[in-house]
Amino acid sequence: MASFVIPARNEERPIGQTIEALHAAARACGSPCEIIVADDDSADATAEVAARAGARVVHVQARQISVVRNAGARSARGPRRD
Repeated sequence: MASFVIPARNEERPIGQTIEALHAAARACGSPCEIIVADDDSADATAEVAARAGARVVHVQARQISVVRNAGARSARGPRRD
């Protein structure tokens, strides 16, 4: 299973289409996937839109991209490749 981590902050408008594109690509490949949105303290509906689109949302308050990405990666259930 592939794990996709999307770091996001105030991405309410594009996040739904981004998640749907990843779901469509996974279906086309016949591969199961999980999509994780690492929501960095958004002030809009990013987390709600992401959850409705089928992503798992991890809430982060960091304002540092590496911390946000790593928080999403830690919650991934797919196989790790260290």
